[in-house]
Amino acid sequence: MTTMRGPFDRVPLDELFPHVDDLGRQRMRRAVAMVDAVRPADQTPDWEWWPHHINFPGAAVGVPEILLTEFSLYDDRVDWLAMAIDVEWTAAGRLRVCAAVEVACWCTENHNAHYAPSLEIPVRDDASLEAAFEAAARQLTKWLEEPWDPEHWRARANLPQRFGTSCGGALEP
Repeated sequence: MTTMRGPFDRVPLDELFPHVDDLGRQRMRRAVAMVDAVRPADQTPDWEWWPHHINFPGAAVGVPEILLTEFSLYDDRVDWLAMAIDVEWTAAGRLRVCAAVEVACWCTENHNAHYAPSLEIPVRDDASLEAAFEAAARQLTKWLEEPWDPEHWRARANLPQRFGTSCGGALEP
């Protein structure tokens, strides 16, 4: 089971999402261009895809992703902030598109990271994959307008700051 990685122009959209037509793939490419344009200049746009997840692989440990990009906004080797957008399967075998701000966890129990915030858009008959992908890309670019400081995002999500003692009921990634 190989993970493929590279620039988005290498992503085989027609293979990964055969139900998306040419216009839909163009819409997804425009959304990707929007995300790649706001990524930090020192980071090469890099996407990962999993051809073996094209069909729902069944409820398994973890989230079966089909397409993902992540990029770091802050990392001092102790604390960090990143953003991500992906297309993945739910445990029920439905597609969804997710965008997330991820911060390092400072809870007493180390969760490693928290999504603070995240957006999950289910792909349903009335909401196409490309529309969900565009909405997630727009939200990600809006989040990038806020400070690139993990403390800002933890405060916004009511998470403990560095050396915090509880997670205040925050969701784990």
